[in-house]
Amino acid sequence: MAKKLRNPKKENLSLWNSYHSMKKRCLNPNCKRYKDYGGRGIEICEEWLKGFDEFADWAKVNGYRNGLTIERKDVNGNYEPNNCMWITRQQQAFNKRDSIFVTYRGQTKDLMVWCNEMGLMYDTIHNRITSGWSPEKAFESLANEKSFAQLCREHGLKPATVRDRVYKLGWDLEIALNTPSAGLGANQQTYMRRTL
Repeated sequence: MAKKLRNPKKENLSLWNSYHSMKKRCLNPNCKRYKDYGGRGIEICEEWLKGFDEFADWAKVNGYRNGLTIERKDVNGNYEPNNCMWITRQQQAFNKRDSIFVTYRGQTKDLMVWCNEMGLMYDTIHNRITSGWSPEKAFESLANEKSFAQLCREHGLKPATVRDRVYKLGWDLEIALNTPSAGLGANQQTYMRRTL
């Protein structure tokens, strides 16, 4: 005789679906998403593998409510109590392996979240952070209201030139913006800094 669940499926359908979807992603090689979870070594803790009740008990005392999804704080970590939380689908869209996490004033958040909260242009801030600016400088610079393209135009440069200087040549964005172009085209001499 099957043991009686403390958290019956019919009363916890959304949570039941989250639990079994998590198991499928991590344990079933035939699942489309297995390669991104179980195939990468993402595991489920032993406690939750004991059964749905153990998982549901944890969920209900750790912020679960209908409409939320389970999320791993460390996207490379396992499904376990100290690495999981319940968030909205919109929040989950920010937490991907290609997300950039930035620590600013003692808090670490996805760069997209910081930009949304602070009303900043994501492309501009992303370019600054990936060019080596500190979070303080990137977030607090007076030019935050301008897009990357606007900044390039103000400096009389094509965005492609500045982007090449930053990503291909490793220049700091400020130097890339403030170095005039020689206008020599694709031979890359246009990107070279002149030393005085």
